[in-house]
Amino acid sequence: MKSGMSKEGNRIPDMGIITLEAAQIAAERFLEERLRKLRKIVIDKVQLSSVEGIVVYVVEGKAQIGGGLFSRGTEATYKIQVAAADGVIVGYETIGAQTK
Repeated sequence: MKSGMSKEGNRIPDMGIITLEAAQIAAERFLEERLRKLRKIVIDKVQLSSVEGIVVYVVEGKAQIGGGLFSRGTEATYKIQVAAADGVIVGYETIGAQTK
């Protein structure tokens, strides 16, 4: 994913990792590309973790998909792993949604 994550303003210099905000933006862009008829993204939790030796931000929340004047749409939950070093998506899981 080429999202400009390497810019100095998106990194924590002392730790050599991207900021929490940059991880959230990477996760939101990933969802926007993957979910059909995405209407709203809510981030419930972001935590720094280690998965198989890779430091990642785990971004969790809900996405509202579809809906309109007469229909409610559906709600999907998601969990996205964003590499803390460069903002690349290294893993994801969505429940209750069809992806592109």
